[in-house]
Amino acid sequence: MDYLGQLLANGLVLGAIYALTAVAFTLVYGVVRLVNFAFGELFMLGAFLTTSLMLPEVRLIGMVVPMPGFSLPVAALGAIVLTALVGVAVDRIAYRPLRNAPRLAPLITSIAVSVVLQSLAQTVWGAEELRFPEFHLATLPPVVLFDSIYLSVMDLVVMATAVAAMLGLSLFIARSSLGRAMRASAEDQMAATLVGIPVNRVVAAAFAIGSGFAALAGLLYAQTYGFAHSSMGFLPGLKALTAAVLGGIGSIPGAALGGLILGLVEALGSGYLPNGTAWKDAISFVLLVGLLYLRPQGLLGKPELNSAGRGSLLGGASEFGADWLRAGFARFDGLLARSAAAGPRAALGLLAVAILVGLFVPSDYWLRILTMVVIYGMLASGLNVIVGFAGLLDLGFVAFWAVGSYLTSILFVLVLKDQFGVAPADIWWLLYLNLPLAGLLAAGFAVLLGTPTLRLRGDYLAIMTLGFGEIVRVVAINWMDVTNGPMGIRGIPAPNLFGIALGSPRAQFFFALALAVLVVFAIARLVRSYVGRAWVAIREDEEAAEAMGVPTARYKLYAYAASGFVGGFVGVFYAHSQQYISPLNFSLFENILLLMLVVLGGLGTFVGPFVGALIWIVFLQLALDLPFVQAYPETRFALLGLVLIVLMVFRPQGLAASARVALTMPGTRPSTRAGADNVKGAA
Repeated sequence: MDYLGQLLANGLVLGAIYALTAVAFTLVYGVVRLVNFAFGELFMLGAFLTTSLMLPEVRLIGMVVPMPGFSLPVAALGAIVLTALVGVAVDRIAYRPLRNAPRLAPLITSIAVSVVLQSLAQTVWGAEELRFPEFHLATLPPVVLFDSIYLSVMDLVVMATAVAAMLGLSLFIARSSLGRAMRASAEDQMAATLVGIPVNRVVAAAFAIGSGFAALAGLLYAQTYGFAHSSMGFLPGLKALTAAVLGGIGSIPGAALGGLILGLVEALGSGYLPNGTAWKDAISFVLLVGLLYLRPQGLLGKPELNSAGRGSLLGGASEFGADWLRAGFARFDGLLARSAAAGPRAALGLLAVAILVGLFVPSDYWLRILTMVVIYGMLASGLNVIVGFAGLLDLGFVAFWAVGSYLTSILFVLVLKDQFGVAPADIWWLLYLNLPLAGLLAAGFAVLLGTPTLRLRGDYLAIMTLGFGEIVRVVAINWMDVTNGPMGIRGIPAPNLFGIALGSPRAQFFFALALAVLVVFAIARLVRSYVGRAWVAIREDEEAAEAMGVPTARYKLYAYAASGFVGGFVGVFYAHSQQYISPLNFSLFENILLLMLVVLGGLGTFVGPFVGALIWIVFLQLALDLPFVQAYPETRFALLGLVLIVLMVFRPQGLAASARVALTMPGTRPSTRAGADNVKGAA
């Protein structure tokens, strides 16, 4: 019982921090329906700024810079104000132009902002941890409750600050004129505008308050754990999003309740479950998935938030941009239109170009880079099936990729080689058997995971699939007997064909190219069939598709199965080409990266995923030639994030969006929609 009391106290402290960041998510989501992934980095920024302002000097961009050495309250206030200003600037530059953009554009932009902020923080403060200065209250003896529960004075300060901040915000929203304007804007922005509410200012205020809360949570977290680091905001930000969804995203009391529940569940799970500390992250996401299945809107959320939202995932051309930029996109669209008119000849021409590149590129280094382009293009194509064609926001695709990679790695290395002493060269044919086998296994796994999501739509669907992906990653880390845990699996044999080793970069490039032809051909055939047309009907208007007799639940599961098959299929080759895998290969960031590649190239196209992969991977390599990037390599991610933000503002439909093929259900006439396939009705 004494142990239980200490765990509950620890859970309350952690829950208070989660609740503060959850409030940031829920406040902005309530006003503009945006899951702002950048709040994790604003959480980190609050910690860095507070720590820096408290120190007498700090190393910034490699130089020692004098700092004021403020006390914690003064430094915290300064950090909160500065972070709030950053949040307002981000909204003005990156989010405001996308108020009426396709639903994925703001989401991808928030991810790009997250990448930019994290890269810049690593550039400014370095990759090492910055120790949080000691505050005099932290040196006081702990408070002892009931003779067995020990709480430091700063733990009490953390909880008191969280309670005061959330009560203050609740009163502000309920009683102030700005708070009432926020509530009105959350209900209906158009109506709010018509009655004279300056919606853009209200949204900016929501971002300022939300960013300030994220900064407050970050500095309290840094004080509690004693450090600030450039990647410290990722996992707490993810947990805070989980807390917001548990309580009901859009509800401030729900965010507080969700943070409290999540903190207590993690603390109790860590204390009572076998190896609970290692599994506590999985516990959080299992709780998330279970609650979303039973009550999609969360504990205190509104049922209407579990909807696809306004508009399609796709969209037409942006209204922003100079004439020369629009003219450039128009010429590019014309080229794509001519290529589409050429039909199979254009595809054969692209294949011929790829073959010539593989034959004549002299550098093994660039052949490896191009092989990764093809691999990531195939993986993004698999994700494109479910996101681009079926219109389902999936953030758990990496789980299917992991299934294929681990299946072939376990069979070749941990079972046949380590247990039975079989040389991989003697069973070279197993690789080719594993390709379809892993695809089928991943497809079955995808259907299993996809079934609970059928009740969910829009952002709730994305968050549930995110939970599934994180559960798989945590299992891969901790199931040592099967996956070898965080050490990963080494010694995976390179591909082999009839005793001929295919380990050279050129051979692997052509192997990947052959698999890409199979993947694209299969996806193209499927999309052009009745199944693919049903997917597009669901993507464009699920309710209309249901009304016209399309069994949407069944076709959603078909989309999961097809996407999972591609992920497992490609995962086999990925493992053999890299010859080493670990859970780090299948993180949420990788899933987000694949989603960015799809959006960058163009949702719902066959060539778009490869265009996105080519731009992303080749840009990262070419940027290394820039002098500033050579001095600070992490800035190349910031540069690429800025490119992605600019693209979302000026070209939210993706570079190759004009390559989408018009699809209609049998018996209907196609109608036009700017930049998107329009599917209405069924036979």
